[in-house]
Amino acid sequence: MYSPTRPLLKLVRAAFTAPSKLRRALLLCMKTKFPIAAMVAAALLLPMLYDLMTFRASMVRNLSTLGAVIADNSTAALAFRNERDAREVLSSLRADPQVVAAALYDARGNLFVTYPPKAPAKDFPAAAREFGHHFERRQLLVFEPISQGGDHLGSVYLRADLRDFYSRLRIYLGFSALILIGSTIVALVFSNRPQSRISGPLRALAQTARIISERGDFSVRAPPSMGDEMGVLTEAFNGMLARIEDQTVALEESRARLSGVFGSAMDAIISVDADQRIKLFNAAAEKMFRCPAKEAIGKPLDIFIPAKFREAHREHVREFGKTGTTSRAMEELRPLTGLRATGEQFPVEASISQVEVAGQKIYTVILRDITERIQAEEQILRMNAQLEARVEQRTSELTMANNELEAFTYSVAHDLRAPLRHIDAFTRILVEEFAGSLQPEARHHLDIIRKGSQNMSRLVDDLLSLARVGRQELRHQPIPLNPVVNEVIAELTRENEQRLIEWRVGILPTVSGDPGLLKQVFANLLSNAVKYTRPRNPAVIEIGNRRENGEAVIFVHDNGVGFNMKYANKLFGVFQRLHRADEFEGTGVGLAIVDRVVRRHGGRIWAISEVDQGATFVFTLQGLENNGGPG
Repeated sequence: MYSPTRPLLKLVRAAFTAPSKLRRALLLCMKTKFPIAAMVAAALLLPMLYDLMTFRASMVRNLSTLGAVIADNSTAALAFRNERDAREVLSSLRADPQVVAAALYDARGNLFVTYPPKAPAKDFPAAAREFGHHFERRQLLVFEPISQGGDHLGSVYLRADLRDFYSRLRIYLGFSALILIGSTIVALVFSNRPQSRISGPLRALAQTARIISERGDFSVRAPPSMGDEMGVLTEAFNGMLARIEDQTVALEESRARLSGVFGSAMDAIISVDADQRIKLFNAAAEKMFRCPAKEAIGKPLDIFIPAKFREAHREHVREFGKTGTTSRAMEELRPLTGLRATGEQFPVEASISQVEVAGQKIYTVILRDITERIQAEEQILRMNAQLEARVEQRTSELTMANNELEAFTYSVAHDLRAPLRHIDAFTRILVEEFAGSLQPEARHHLDIIRKGSQNMSRLVDDLLSLARVGRQELRHQPIPLNPVVNEVIAELTRENEQRLIEWRVGILPTVSGDPGLLKQVFANLLSNAVKYTRPRNPAVIEIGNRRENGEAVIFVHDNGVGFNMKYANKLFGVFQRLHRADEFEGTGVGLAIVDRVVRRHGGRIWAISEVDQGATFVFTLQGLENNGGPG
């Protein structure tokens, strides 16, 4: 039995292959048993097939271009990991209802932000996939890369609902079935009724199809026919046209929304065909190149590229087209230069993407004028150079002032020693030789004078030591620290024979430094420990090395009176004391000397303490990290 669907199926397959096959399929229809019915059905199916192909290709092109725009507007948000800006960029997708979900992935392919914001993460791919588009589960998925200056920052993922496409397809299939049934019925009628009753409605139907094909106007309707099979066919045909018109209006609205996105984009967006002829030129491109879109459309892209870069640009596009990738930053053409219609050249950043529509490649270039950024960078470089010169000058002045201050301190301290010795000596003579004739109050005053001169003498000695630390040239040599510590302990033990002190000395490393200065560090720290453990019996003082927060350090710990950490920042300043002079003697210079010596050896020092819970002084030295050997 003959089936009129057989030549139509061949016609459908031919519509998706080559024009020559399409012609052969049309000839096949003419040779069928019912050529008029087959040709009518074919004439009605061809606009449907063409519309479906155009609708699908338009969706791919629009979503890919929208992905490129979102990717370009998301570079700053991904570079600085600013979720708020990234969500704001994705929120612009509310204008396109076909986009049901979107997401940004970072450079490692991890999910960064999503759209809608409250959508569960399981609704999105766990990681970024291969760039491009593909159809999956009645949805169109697009992955576009995000890059800036040749650096890959991440990718953008868009998911569009194909409900409109499949709704359109179902309508077409339904009407196609009606058309096939109607065509068969018409063919049967042709074989049994006079041709004059059918030829008129068929000519009207064919005329309507021709008008639609020529004008693309789906608002045209076939004139109503008699209430027989031709009337049913005409009514079905008009109903199909009504649905197509509705879908076309929706498509135009979608295109208008996409055009609004392009028009409001801050970067220039230019689309060209395989021959580099401009097809799209948005408002930002008009402003950037000082050229209206109506004058740019149809012109070669070369008019906006300086002559010396044109051949390199063409070669880049050819190579890019061969790769099959969907997007790439143009780092090969650095520095990129644009050419305004006024003849002015200016620097730009550019990215290029490609999409294939109906077998033709469309290239979309997104351009950003970086003139102000380059000027700002040059200004920053100039300011940095000026700042470095100022810093060098101020550093030189500060070094000179410090040297002068140290020299003055050394001179003053040295000159004060002789008068202080005289005061102490003559006061002692008065006490020893005239003790019998002196009143008790006079002897008390003389004792105060002697103590004051002795304290002043110690302060002068400490100031001289502090000045020498800053002026003395370091003599680096390997120093085993255990002998140094033992020598200091021996001296302190002789001075405090009447006290019970428990010394706990660990195995200390060998370091590179100045022997005299490092001995001064341990002398000051251990003498402080001895002084502030005076109320303890026994006093426990521990010296060792350990790792603290992943860093090799040397520590001195005691069980003395401790101090309030609130005032820890004052410890290493000159003349800073945390206890009254009548409680514990001292000049307030010792720890300042320790801090300066440690810093001159490339280290740092800090303290940890609680009131009445002892204190721990911790310091590092240059090279201590890699030296764990015993001293």
